[in-house]
Amino acid sequence: MSGDEMRLSLRETRLVTERIVMLLGVPKGSWAAVREVVVAAEAAGLGGLAFLDRCPADAWDKPTITGESGPRITVAAQDVPAPFAVPALLDLAIATATEHGEAEIRVSGLTEAGLLPAVSSLAARFGAEVNVETEAGLHVLRARPKETAEGSRAAMAGGAHLLDAALHGIVVSAELWWRLYHRSNDALTVDTPLSRNHAGAALLSGDAGLTETDPDYVAEAAS
Repeated sequence: MSGDEMRLSLRETRLVTERIVMLLGVPKGSWAAVREVVVAAEAAGLGGLAFLDRCPADAWDKPTITGESGPRITVAAQDVPAPFAVPALLDLAIATATEHGEAEIRVSGLTEAGLLPAVSSLAARFGAEVNVETEAGLHVLRARPKETAEGSRAAMAGGAHLLDAALHGIVVSAELWWRLYHRSNDALTVDTPLSRNHAGAALLSGDAGLTETDPDYVAEAAS
């Protein structure tokens, strides 16, 4: 590892990734799912963090089903970045494969397609095998139920694709990381005496006085 790189824990990678996802206008219900796509892409060497760094704040959109025939489904994802589309595509692929024994999802219009292979890593967590191919300008996801389950260590890490990251961390560009880290602070609640109490009771002093403080804590601290 060079002086221009640093090793991150899986936890801090997830933390800053989710903060940036919040700043990109992703709906609250999709924060965790998109975060996991980006982290999986970074762990696989696909450049998940670099995507966060260049993604415009108004890029959020979702794919739309345009055709369905048994296990074969067509999806329009015009100008939708792959990390934003993958959660829906993965759900669709797994549900279809569960019903029909296989699935073929043909996607048009996707951007940032270099991160799409992250879907294969994520699928294994849900007992599915998903392969990504390109045909005639379309991105094709082929899915089927996975015959063998992941081992317990992989499951504890959040998937086999994250096992090495959980054990040894993820090496990233230091310059990129600090840029994202400082930017991610914009997602935090404004620092006030009240916001500092969010994790539990706190004894405040000065002009702030006591704000929503646990009486038992105050009595113990004053004794």
